[in-house]
Amino acid sequence: MDGNQRMIAWSAAWALIGGLVACTWLYAEISDADEPFPHDPNCAAKDEVASRPWAELHHILDVKR
Repeated sequence: MDGNQRMIAWSAAWALIGGLVACTWLYAEISDADEPFPHDPNCAAKDEVASRPWAELHHILDVKR
C-alpha cells in the first residue's frame, strides 16, 4: 500500500478538522437533508450547531451567489 492509498484508507475512518481528529462513523448524506443530524447524546456541540447540516450548507452557498 503506497502513501496515497494509506491516506485514502485513513481518511475513510478519520477527518482532520483544525487540530482535531474526528471519527467519520456518523454521516449526514444529502438524501438525509430533511432529517436532523443524529448527534451522540453526549455530544457537546449538539445544541450549538445546525440540526440539518445540508440545509445550512445550501443556505450558506445561496447567500454567496
